[in-house]
Amino acid sequence: MTADFVRQMHRFILRHAMIKNGETVLVAVSGGADSLALLYGLHALRSQLDCQLHVAHLNHCLRLDADADADFVQQQAAYLELPCTIQSTDVPHLVKQWKLSVETAARKARYQFYEEVSTQIGATKVALGHHQDDTAETVLMNLVRGSGSTGMKGIPPVRNFRSFGAACNAGGPTRYWEGAELAVKSIRPLAGFTRKQIETFLASKGLVSRHDSTNMDTRYLRNRIRHELIPKLESDYNPNIKVGLNRTADVLSAESEYLDTVAQEAFETCRVRDPDRVKALATLESVVLDREKFQQFHIAVQRRVLRLSFFETLGSMGDLYFSHCEAILNLIEGSAPNAALALPNSLRFRRVYQYLIFEVNTSSRSSFTIETESFAYPLAVPGKTFIAALNTEIRAELGDIRSGETLRLPDGKYEAIFDYEKVKRAFADLPSETFPLTVRNRLRGDRFQPYGMRGTKKIKDFMIDAKVPRYERDRIPMLICGDTVLWIVGYTTSDPFKIHFGTRQYLYLRYVSDKTSS
Repeated sequence: MTADFVRQMHRFILRHAMIKNGETVLVAVSGGADSLALLYGLHALRSQLDCQLHVAHLNHCLRLDADADADFVQQQAAYLELPCTIQSTDVPHLVKQWKLSVETAARKARYQFYEEVSTQIGATKVALGHHQDDTAETVLMNLVRGSGSTGMKGIPPVRNFRSFGAACNAGGPTRYWEGAELAVKSIRPLAGFTRKQIETFLASKGLVSRHDSTNMDTRYLRNRIRHELIPKLESDYNPNIKVGLNRTADVLSAESEYLDTVAQEAFETCRVRDPDRVKALATLESVVLDREKFQQFHIAVQRRVLRLSFFETLGSMGDLYFSHCEAILNLIEGSAPNAALALPNSLRFRRVYQYLIFEVNTSSRSSFTIETESFAYPLAVPGKTFIAALNTEIRAELGDIRSGETLRLPDGKYEAIFDYEKVKRAFADLPSETFPLTVRNRLRGDRFQPYGMRGTKKIKDFMIDAKVPRYERDRIPMLICGDTVLWIVGYTTSDPFKIHFGTRQYLYLRYVSDKTSS
């Protein structure tokens, strides 16, 4: 089995032109089964591949046995007589500093570490231990999240490595996740293997890997897919589901690669390069597209051009999703010749007649301070209103109260209910061109009457009393009727519009985001 495994790995490396003669390869080793098999497989092939290997391990300081993992990797490298770099990073601190999840912060720290070590030792490849099971899990995970074909194509065997280090400490607007492409490429020599094949290889060599207990924690989506969803699919639907998912990823990867090529050409066709024209519309760092040329392309290409525009402007896709693309497309196709859309991470989109502008608000004070520009969205009643600036949604329903019926009253934070007759009377006297109900962030001078209070209060004072962090205050959506505040989402509703015994028709609203959807 050992010889077969190594031969198969060799063929896979050659087929994808992963390693050139004389290259230095940084081998990322966590101590787990995948990375241990990767290390021993590459070590067996280093003479045939004519390459130098260097082991790298990052201690994330997340688990009690993390130091033991680092010692294990050091011992394996010493046994194989390979140079080794081990470093510790306080990921819990980075979670707070970067405002990211533990998983994401750990990944960013890991890739920053790989970049730094690669630069120090002159490595041109970083070998990672992803395999076919990982690809199957990634495809399912992105399918569950509602990803498009880009997310469904899985993990490619070879791809450009992106810079994380320089951006992590930058003072610009949240450009800390991904940066420019480096000369280094990441390679995945185990992408042609299953987890079972890897475990069999280790057993045949008498190798025992480290066990990461967090891989069993089903609070994480990937672990739930690995331990619950895939076994269910294998037992009840298709015992070869992982093979099928990898085949799907291969097909979508080829198609996505073609569409990316088409989109890059379309992006260059649409982009306005004349510096005088760009400077007249925005800063020279902004991306400006010609609307008429953009509209000539198929919707699939248009979406990819938008993604390229995001990436060109921010250096990453960041927190920008399908829903943001659709909101931008609606503005592009709409009748208003001038329109703007505030998006996450200080990105702003503007349509100025025939030009489409993507720009960054450079007033952000640090890499994790959230800057939000003014936003306003007409509320669909009934219906769903997407708040593109926050990547959230408000769902509105109308209902009638029958005599003697008891109605459940929400707490007014992320669910709210209003006497709709009172609301209609409030906007009856508004100018005809004014949309009755709007969702926007605060404006100077806003006041409202909190639920249960007699008098009014400045929104600013209310937020101070509620201990809302200063940098979050402009991100809180409010429901407005004319100049009257009906609801401060996440906090409370306005007293004059509350349900009472004589209410006949009600307006029910629910605010949906990643934090409230469950």
